[in-house]
Amino acid sequence: MIQQALGYFFLTVASTLGFITVYSQVDTSARKIVAAKRNLNPLNREQPVIIYISALLILLRIIGGGFGGHLLWLLINLQVIILVYSNLLMPTIRAFVIVQAVAIAVFASTGMMNWLNWLLMLVSGAVMFAVRWYGPHFKNDQYIYVLPAGVIGVAFWTTAAVRFPQMVSPGFAAVNALSFIWSFFALGRYDRDQRADQRIIAQLTHETQYDGLTRVRNWTTFQQDFNDKFNSTDQLALIAFDIDHFKSINDTYGHLVGNQALMVVVSTLQKYLRAEYPAGHVYRTGGEEFAIILPDTDRQRATAIVLACEELLRSMPIRYSQGEFHMSASFGLALASGHKIGDATAMFKRADHYLYQSKRAGRNSVTIEGITMSAMRNPSAHASDEEA
Repeated sequence: MIQQALGYFFLTVASTLGFITVYSQVDTSARKIVAAKRNLNPLNREQPVIIYISALLILLRIIGGGFGGHLLWLLINLQVIILVYSNLLMPTIRAFVIVQAVAIAVFASTGMMNWLNWLLMLVSGAVMFAVRWYGPHFKNDQYIYVLPAGVIGVAFWTTAAVRFPQMVSPGFAAVNALSFIWSFFALGRYDRDQRADQRIIAQLTHETQYDGLTRVRNWTTFQQDFNDKFNSTDQLALIAFDIDHFKSINDTYGHLVGNQALMVVVSTLQKYLRAEYPAGHVYRTGGEEFAIILPDTDRQRATAIVLACEELLRSMPIRYSQGEFHMSASFGLALASGHKIGDATAMFKRADHYLYQSKRAGRNSVTIEGITMSAMRNPSAHASDEEA
């Protein structure tokens, strides 16, 4: 009996760690794929982990349908652990609701749920989802962090022993409650180790957030920051721009001078933004492609900023050993009001579209919501996308 209890205990903990290991791999892969595709929609990052957790809950239910006795309850214990812990993992309320809906369908199919079980499930989900808000303050104290999950585990197995005494003895319930609690200790330890590894990696490779050459924030950071601003700011402006004929600069003057040109561009615009608009930040989103996020900025202010940026880049000299040269850039400006249409990806694509509209109009231009302005600022030079 003791050997069997120990077997259930270690199998539960090992299975739990297997779950979180695969989850981490799925989450990391999803983030890389989304970043590679330059998709800013949070749903695309959520979908793989939602599918993984939902599929796992359904699979455990299907497997459990072929077993009875202690093995069935072992699988149920795993389902509850995964469900409770997933409430800590879900990145948004939308993802949380989807996983809860799947869990409701899975547990309803067992035929063992009553009002008390549903109430316990509802309260458990709400408690664990709330932990995400205060949990970071207690992650260094494993006992405090595990306490809510431990209470849920004890409550679940106490309820099971009371409702199904013929299938769940007090001793069996106690072993499973202990394995439930220990699984969360193991998950907490895994989480702390993973965060420690991430801190070390972040210290050793600053490129996780910043571009190695220009030292400005990179595409990954842009993706996160722009999503945050899009969802939290009533008025938002996005400038997308790239250096005109940059390949010719590299071919004519060499890659070292080309790199120097990129660094001068960044330092010039950062200095301007720090003086005139500290809330704005420059991001390197590609080779010679950049973006500037302007939160809480109306059309008039954003227009003044993008025109000033274009003028700065056009007039600044790039000095090298044999002299100096000038260069220009093409700009696209997209705006979002409090009544945003579409998502962050759609707004980014608009700004990028306007950037290429400026290129088609002859480069050295600024396109503001479909209206292209030449460097001469001549009103007659304005052209819509259709005219371009």
